[in-house]
Amino acid sequence: MKKIGKTLPKELIDNSGKQLERLDTKPALLDLKNLESKNIYYFGTVDSTNLIIRRLAAEGAPNFSTAVAEEQQEGRGRLGRSWFSPRGTGLWFSMLLRPDISNRIDITPVTLVTAAVLANYFREVHNLPVLVKWPNDLLLSGKKIGGTLTEIIGIPDRPGYLVTGIGLNINQQEIDFPGELRLRATSLALESGNFYNRTELFLAIKETLEKAYRLFFSEGFPPFQKLWKKHSSTLGQDVTLSWTGGTMRGKALDLSKHGELLLQDEQGKIHTVNYGELI
Repeated sequence: MKKIGKTLPKELIDNSGKQLERLDTKPALLDLKNLESKNIYYFGTVDSTNLIIRRLAAEGAPNFSTAVAEEQQEGRGRLGRSWFSPRGTGLWFSMLLRPDISNRIDITPVTLVTAAVLANYFREVHNLPVLVKWPNDLLLSGKKIGGTLTEIIGIPDRPGYLVTGIGLNINQQEIDFPGELRLRATSLALESGNFYNRTELFLAIKETLEKAYRLFFSEGFPPFQKLWKKHSSTLGQDVTLSWTGGTMRGKALDLSKHGELLLQDEQGKIHTVNYGELI
């Protein structure tokens, strides 16, 4: 697969390499001609692409139907947090997954599958050292460039369908991020010095994910467990786990076959964790 990107204009970079303010131009929108597909639904501004896919699923939309938007007004991440989704700069999309429940595959690690596959894609295709922070954050240079969120509609062992939402910071400049986010978030453009063709990038990522999901729903998490561990920023680190009502400090030892974090607390006890977040 080819690398998709072009060097930032010199006007946007000072002598130190620091990103300057945005030029007075409109962001390039996704190319509708190249998005023509019966399974891709394009929107300018939406509440949330996850909500769009849930509505389409209720109408019988097929497996891998995808909603992509230039902007989300109510994008959400884990734990109900809002996701900053400015117009024409990132990739904000959701995919409908209809697994064959007769395979009896444990689908709960699907979010980790998505994160691991995305990190691997950016490393292998674009030579960007993206890492995964448990369970689903994508980091570049220690800052967040993206995340995933999966909603299971039904019960885990007999789901009606799944909705996987993905947010990726692509061409944002520093000025595009609110002040409080600039220390924690970044984009591919800021870190690589390239602008990216978002349409080509979206289509390549969609194809990559479809292949991965087919394998996951056939063979389960084992093919992806090693991949997630390979690109992990978490394992081997001293971390703090936070959840409603408490925190725990310890060392992240390993990832279970179900995608759970094995955390050794300060007393030496090992906990199998599938809740909370690392702070």
